[in-house]
Amino acid sequence: MAVPKEITIRKATRADLAALLPQFRAYQEHYGTLTSATEEQTRDFLSCMIDDPNAGFILIAISDGLPCGFAAVYFTVSGLIAQRLAHLGDLYVVPAFRKQDIGSTLFEAASCEAHSHGIRLMRWLSVSSNAPVNAWYSKMVRPVGTFELYLRPTEANKSLQPTATAVTPPASQEIVPAVAVAEH
Repeated sequence: MAVPKEITIRKATRADLAALLPQFRAYQEHYGTLTSATEEQTRDFLSCMIDDPNAGFILIAISDGLPCGFAAVYFTVSGLIAQRLAHLGDLYVVPAFRKQDIGSTLFEAASCEAHSHGIRLMRWLSVSSNAPVNAWYSKMVRPVGTFELYLRPTEANKSLQPTATAVTPPASQEIVPAVAVAEH
């Protein structure tokens, strides 16, 4: 496939559900026995995510008019650092569109969107056995500890400083998780 002329990243809406569902199902199928969601469950899940801005957001990538990937980000909290987090739970690029920086563009857009919600830290987890994806993630930010847990300030190249409402270690301080969680 030729390099796309233009990549557009935007929040998914109900109108995107028909295009998003098969991509999400392909993403789930990639993980085999780690997922047991049915198509109906997945459709309901995506609908709820799109309808509830307090839960997070789903970004959809469009290349030359074709949906070519997505990033699903869930808002959560961490008691370890006493603040809200954006958890990048799912990132997928359609195979025919890979190696065209669409994943990186989705990743950056997710980080910026989280920051626009006042959330200054994005985390994501990855299956340890997924070496190519983990190598790609590691290019963007250093893994934390010995687990495939990644943390990244949502403001690129800016250290995180504590605020009146959040206690956040500086971006250079390593945060080691208390428990490893296998996910993604």
